[in-house]
Amino acid sequence: MNKHRRLMALPTLWLGLLLCLFWTGSASAQSLISRYVAGDDYIEASQPAPVASDGKIHVAEFFLYTCPHCYHFEPALEAWRKGLDDDVVFDRVPVLFGPSGDIYARLYYTEVDMGIVDRMHDQIFDAIHQDGNPLTNRTTIRSFMVAHGVNGATFDKTFDSSKVTRQIAATLPRMRRFPVTEVPSISVAGRYWVSGRLAGNNKKMLDVVDYLIDQTRSRRANAAH
Repeated sequence: MNKHRRLMALPTLWLGLLLCLFWTGSASAQSLISRYVAGDDYIEASQPAPVASDGKIHVAEFFLYTCPHCYHFEPALEAWRKGLDDDVVFDRVPVLFGPSGDIYARLYYTEVDMGIVDRMHDQIFDAIHQDGNPLTNRTTIRSFMVAHGVNGATFDKTFDSSKVTRQIAATLPRMRRFPVTEVPSISVAGRYWVSGRLAGNNKKMLDVVDYLIDQTRSRRANAAH
């Protein structure tokens, strides 16, 4: 390149540098850099759920106790969950995949109603995936729970309750909204759904969920004005 061409190139180089610095430091550039695309990175429901009565952003993990990917994803999910802001509510939805889906869903909602999810959720995962105890029927589930300090009579009453049956029935509409075809996967505000396959892997799935939570906040703020 001759001297004249080098001099002519300098303004272009400086302009490029200034633009780079400007965009790097701006919030709008960050959103462009981290943009995810509906249909590629996540799915948007054709009929989104209405805004929750508490006004918060509800995020739900769809999981199955026998799924090894759900088991290995749990530590990262738990660490991420603990960092959620106060305007986000997290829960889990036990999917009804396969012949054993119903009993695992009944087990999970029994934990919820007894207030023992934090104590028993990981224990159940470990029993299935580390100890070779599949917990496939009521007898083995009850024995396992009692062995871990759960009151047997309270377990029986809750496990057989109409409330748990209603909770299981309410799972199907939540699965069908997107529809949920794989686990682990996560929905945001009853509007968005993302899986590890869509995001690229399970760790990236959480990045997409963070983005969708921010999108939900922005959409609601704009609607309020």
